[in-house]
Amino acid sequence: MRLVSFGPLGQERLGALIENGARIVDLNRADASIPAEMLPFLRGDFWARTQALLADTSKLAPQAVVKRAGVRLGAPVPRPGLIVCIGLNYKDHADEQGHPYPPAPLLFSKGPMAACGPEDDVVYPEGVEQLDYEVELGVIIGKTAKKVQAEDAGKFIAGYCVFHDVSARCAQFGDKQWFRGKSFDTFAPFGPALVTPDEAGDAGNLNITCKVNGETRQNSSTSKLIHGIPKLVEYITRGITLQPGDVIATGTPSGVGVFFKPPKLLKRGDTVELEVQGLGKLVNRIV
Repeated sequence: MRLVSFGPLGQERLGALIENGARIVDLNRADASIPAEMLPFLRGDFWARTQALLADTSKLAPQAVVKRAGVRLGAPVPRPGLIVCIGLNYKDHADEQGHPYPPAPLLFSKGPMAACGPEDDVVYPEGVEQLDYEVELGVIIGKTAKKVQAEDAGKFIAGYCVFHDVSARCAQFGDKQWFRGKSFDTFAPFGPALVTPDEAGDAGNLNITCKVNGETRQNSSTSKLIHGIPKLVEYITRGITLQPGDVIATGTPSGVGVFFKPPKLLKRGDTVELEVQGLGKLVNRIV
């Protein structure tokens, strides 16, 4: 399944993409027992009911299906509780900086108000001088997770998405910690959909790319993760409880703007396209 949140900002409804993304099923209008929003859906047990509903879309009421064209998609989880990010988690990204590979995951976070949709604009904040892009594989949690063993991590994952870790490098490096530089409003576009693990394929071996104004800047594979997804879930949940709808941004590969010589940082008017194999694409304009 490919679950989305669609509609105006702050009024997003839960949907499922069908017909190769051409149409959206409003799940609550198709079956009133299914919640109208993503978080209540993830907190409940509606997977089997939804699968049955989508098994034969010809039986759906016409008012429950809308064309995707012209409809805004929000972040799959419009108001995530936690956005947990992993620093320096690709071998090629560590190599480009001359850093040794971290023996344990490096955790930081983004504020939940940074979340926005896959085609929403990213606002270049006043006072920021070094705005940068980072394409990442996002992991969306589906069950409360505490002290999870790596081999059981898949049981707690609702799905995967493309994640854009927008970064104000001047604040990140100037503050000597990363929270503010990573958490400005609109600094976490993700989506376009929550893609369930059965449809996503091998999350540990997906191509991941980023283009700025059509120029390829990042081109790598999730096979180059230093700490894979099962280990990340285990490590985080040793002391931090993850709840349904929380997001893990698993790190970015080489090619971010700040490490080019000279740097290739973002400007107002730039368009950033980020893609993870099989999960879809984000297109964010810098305004």
